[in-house]
Amino acid sequence: MRQSIWKALILTSLSTFILIATPQPTAYAGFFDRIKDIYNTPEKISELEGQYIEAKEALAEQQQQLEESAKAAAEYARKQQELLEQNEQFRQQNEQLIAQNASMQAEMEQMKQDKQSLISKLINTVIIIVAVFLAYIVSLRIWRYAVWRKQRSSGGRGISG
Repeated sequence: MRQSIWKALILTSLSTFILIATPQPTAYAGFFDRIKDIYNTPEKISELEGQYIEAKEALAEQQQQLEESAKAAAEYARKQQELLEQNEQFRQQNEQLIAQNASMQAEMEQMKQDKQSLISKLINTVIIIVAVFLAYIVSLRIWRYAVWRKQRSSGGRGISG
């Protein structure tokens, strides 16, 4: 057993010596940088806090702009709805006015026809009155002529005898 301890001891010593003798990789510069970073951490934390605050303010500003956009969109939608309702009212009013205009035109046409009818009746009446008057005058002349001829043929005796 002693021999196995000696062998283990010699093997351990030899491997230690070999490890010490072989060159080790160079020390990382990052190690020192990491140590510096540890000491500079408060500055970086302050910088990160500043960036966080700026991002938070930008987010709040964007949320405010989003709310304003939403309000503007709602207002636009409300105005558009009002304009649509107003347009519908105007359309209905326009239809009523068109119907009223058509009825007034028909009424005007009827009035023109009535006026034409009245004028033609008046003209016919005047023509008839003038014709009757002329016929009366002509009939009087004919009657007088007939009476004159009759008196002349009877020898001028007159009515009495």
